[in-house]
Amino acid sequence: MYICSALFLLIMTSELIKIDGSFGEGGGQILRTSLSLSAITKRPFEIYNIRASRKTPGLSHQHLQAVNATARICNAEVTGNNLRSTTLGFYPNDIQHGTFSFNIGTAGSVSLVLQTLFYPLSFAKGTSIITITGGTHVSHSPCTDYLERQWLFFLRKMGYSAEIQTIRAGFYPRGGGEVVMKINPSHAQHTIQMEDRGRLLQIKGISSVSNLDINIAKRQQLQAQKQFLEQKLPCEISLSEMPAFGKGTMLLLVGEFEYSQCCYFSLGEIGKRAETVAEEACNKFSAFLKTRGVFDEYLADQLIIPLALIMAEKSIFHTPVITQHLLTNIEIIKKFIPIDVAVTGNLNEEGTIAIRHLYYAKNADKRQKGYAF
Repeated sequence: MYICSALFLLIMTSELIKIDGSFGEGGGQILRTSLSLSAITKRPFEIYNIRASRKTPGLSHQHLQAVNATARICNAEVTGNNLRSTTLGFYPNDIQHGTFSFNIGTAGSVSLVLQTLFYPLSFAKGTSIITITGGTHVSHSPCTDYLERQWLFFLRKMGYSAEIQTIRAGFYPRGGGEVVMKINPSHAQHTIQMEDRGRLLQIKGISSVSNLDINIAKRQQLQAQKQFLEQKLPCEISLSEMPAFGKGTMLLLVGEFEYSQCCYFSLGEIGKRAETVAEEACNKFSAFLKTRGVFDEYLADQLIIPLALIMAEKSIFHTPVITQHLLTNIEIIKKFIPIDVAVTGNLNEEGTIAIRHLYYAKNADKRQKGYAF
């Protein structure tokens, strides 16, 4: 395990970081990124105007669970951790590994809470097992299948060690999904230097239903196969039935390229035809193919944190879309970690992201893969 101890010498200070939660995209990711990095760096923060521009401002059940769960794993002192609170103070202590169980209590996103806890617990001294109950397949967040097949796929290549299992799916509005994640002590050691994804090798997909006729999954499968056949793209889509409390459907597509992969999915809802679910996922995939992106725009956003933690040569990748979400996340990370990020391209268009840790950049003569803690 190799990472530079200077990372912590540089950023472990008691200086309070103040954050405007309405900055940039203004969503919950500002809070989640702050929680993860505060726990890792031991830098306290205060945030105000939490989700101020949202229809229902402040902390929802999902955000509150992310706060309380992160506080539990690093013995943090917290103020303002109340439902709908628009201000919060977070003062972390040492990260503790162990077995944890959290219940969001609604169909709030399990995936977003898991991602918040993952990086701090990777820095713990022992293995942790987390069980979270809530929404596993809900709008505006990665489903747990995405975490397993795309997010973890890349994190393992970077040096992280974890496993995730969806015991039971949780669709909106009922929720009740259950996910177990095992997180081993590990850190990102390998940068990502990827500006070419290579040629498309194949498309693998899963068409799933929960507590619905399997024919719905078959209709999704057939529609996706039809669209890709028209484009002369190789695809293999399997059928599955996921255990769940409520009803739901999903079509997930993974594009495997010579040097990378992308992942897109679509969820069903009341009144939404199976063919429409398939078309949405396929259209996202087809739009990606028209760009030079090396992986999907969602992963581009999610990899910024682990890439920022690497004390090595710069990381660089081409994203299919420069989103406001991505740009906001970069600025929040800069408040906790000394990094330089060069963004080439315009908002809502494709572009290139280059990330370099400032300590490494100032000590080029000492470049090496990493330094032991």
